[in-house]
Amino acid sequence: MLRPLYVSPLGKGGVDIGIQNITRALKQAGHAPTLRRLPHAFNFAPFAARAALGSGWWQGFDLIQARSRCAFALRAPGRPLVTTVHHIVTDPLLQPYSSRKQRLFYRFVERVYDGLSVRSADEVVCVSRYTQEQTRRTYGPRPTTVVYDGIDTATFTPAPDGARLDLLPPHPAPLRLLFVGNRTRRKGFDLLPQILDRLSADVVLYYTASFQSVEAAPPHPQMVPIGTPDRDGLIAAYRSCDVLLFPARVEGFGIVAAEAGACGRPVITTNASALPEVVEDGQTGLLCPLDDVDAFAAAIDKLAADPGLREQMGAAARRRVAANFGYDQLAAGLLAVYRRALWGAKPSAADASDGAYVDRSS
Repeated sequence: MLRPLYVSPLGKGGVDIGIQNITRALKQAGHAPTLRRLPHAFNFAPFAARAALGSGWWQGFDLIQARSRCAFALRAPGRPLVTTVHHIVTDPLLQPYSSRKQRLFYRFVERVYDGLSVRSADEVVCVSRYTQEQTRRTYGPRPTTVVYDGIDTATFTPAPDGARLDLLPPHPAPLRLLFVGNRTRRKGFDLLPQILDRLSADVVLYYTASFQSVEAAPPHPQMVPIGTPDRDGLIAAYRSCDVLLFPARVEGFGIVAAEAGACGRPVITTNASALPEVVEDGQTGLLCPLDDVDAFAAAIDKLAADPGLREQMGAAARRRVAANFGYDQLAAGLLAVYRRALWGAKPSAADASDGAYVDRSS
């Protein structure tokens, strides 16, 4: 039984969900992970993390793992250090959708932190092939391992009979879209009103509140906010929609696309960054060119007109996510990394067989 310690400053998005899924997956696999959270400020001052954790904070653990923004500051005596790269903030795809202040922070602060972690860790995990390639381009050719983010496919499931539930606020429109994510340009939130302008009144879009506390009135009359649901509420929302609409510009993995697919819902998303690794175009959903609001509207119209296709894609999405992005695959991929970090064990064919673990690439 392994005892990894995960250290993670609180964030405001999918990274928090990802680290929770890691600990749950390892526990399910029979190991004893521990997660220590730090206040949000330590994202900006990770060098102070050791003092905050206290004397001997690493004792009793086999290895240390942290996201690339802070892992470099957590080297501990006799413990391998594993870092996870969730996304590269200097990714050229992201730059047009970041403010000048964000771009400066990404370039002169976060890129430095990430680089220190990537270069100093014993093992580097990337959450997608796309993130792996961006890591190579940004920090040079060092070995990395792809371990896809995993979700609890035993909890994120379709409704028992596969039918759409009625747990969202009432609305007369027959087709229900759902958007899950922060109200940011990176997530494509600004595209939603433009897409709806091209659709009939037979479509309603439900959307979650922002983790980043940016609240305002709905930007379109066919948009309905549903607050910030907990995990059960989020599953209910997936089961109560017809399609997940997610026009994000850049995703290191795309966890909401996997969650929706696990709940048997087709996904309309962007053919960019890591999203095509999660959504198979024409099979589990539809991929649209970056920022092409006409293409997104056409994709919605296509699924709106064909309930049978929605059902077929939703069932295929469930099978794909369960086979590739569940807790079993997540745990298997990480355990292969841990064995190598601790004992120099080489990956076996079984480690790579289901797609969650991918052989290292430099």
